[in-house]
Amino acid sequence: MADAAGSPGGKPIFIVGPMGSGTTLLRLIVDSHDDIAIAQETSIMRAYLAHRWIPFHRHGGDWYGRLGFSDDELDERMREFYGGMFERWAASQGKKRWGDKTPWHAWQLREIARVFPDAVVLATVRHPGAVAASVSGRFRLGWGGAVSHWINTETELVQRGRELGDRFLLVRYEDLVLDPATTLREVFDWLDAPWSDRLLEHHVVHGERGGPKKVEGGARTDAPISTERISAWTEEATEDNIATLKDKVDGLFAFFGYDQQDPDALTPVTVEGSPRKKTLTGTELGQRRDAFPELTQLDEPMTPWFGNRMLTPEAIGVAAPKKKRVTPKEAAAPPPPPPTFARRARRAAGRAVRKVRPAPPK
Repeated sequence: MADAAGSPGGKPIFIVGPMGSGTTLLRLIVDSHDDIAIAQETSIMRAYLAHRWIPFHRHGGDWYGRLGFSDDELDERMREFYGGMFERWAASQGKKRWGDKTPWHAWQLREIARVFPDAVVLATVRHPGAVAASVSGRFRLGWGGAVSHWINTETELVQRGRELGDRFLLVRYEDLVLDPATTLREVFDWLDAPWSDRLLEHHVVHGERGGPKKVEGGARTDAPISTERISAWTEEATEDNIATLKDKVDGLFAFFGYDQQDPDALTPVTVEGSPRKKTLTGTELGQRRDAFPELTQLDEPMTPWFGNRMLTPEAIGVAAPKKKRVTPKEAAAPPPPPPTFARRARRAAGRAVRKVRPAPPK
């Protein structure tokens, strides 16, 4: 079983990123390795949050303490439970090292580091226009909502990546498909996993395994790495879409090496002195952040969608408001005088106005 000293098959791998940013492609490639099995979208860390705090229960965070367990002991049990499940699943495929690909886990990287102290994180970034086109079409967020999803998730990843340091690696989708050999060699070198040219033919490997042809997000396991989808979003983007990108994303384009409208205009994102040409560790991401001091929004705390929060009653706004404590002085004060006739008239008039509804259009 996994323990705090390290996972027996090697460091667990968590692949995260905004929806539509290439996490599935990266999962299929890493999963094609002879000794690494990457599961698709288990969302186990949402379940972990529910263990930490029983959802919606006012005293849901005290349950394990009443049984005599500390926070660290609960994490140990969760590590044994979830790590054991992944280990058995990987072993069923003849592999020792396991991982998970859940885009939403971008919001639980601190919790992942708690439960799996040796885990590493592979994160993706892709042009916000491509992500917005993919997400708005599949999840009905609207273009503006999809762009906000990209901004919020990537901002969260920059902050958590800097905390994780060399346990974090950022992979740009465009580099992955334009120069897969260089990019993937950096990825597997960072993973400390043996290289094989077969990793550039993940579609062949998956075909030989006989697994499903279609997986999450509509991705196909038999599709090779391709550059076709880099600029596909520009064919349908409207002028309003482009204006939204420019207004919302602004300086983050340059930070991630993108151009507002031209997805083929890429600039390197690596930092001086790094041995990597296509990827960034969390430490290097911090160095790049320091080179853009004007991007103060990268340091602003992000609030995840409530489905990715610990569901305390207060966190989701269903707890009754706490009663205000009345001081002895307030209790002894005389009650306020009753409203005058003029005040009562104004209040009645206000209520009447609020009840009036506009006539329907003819």
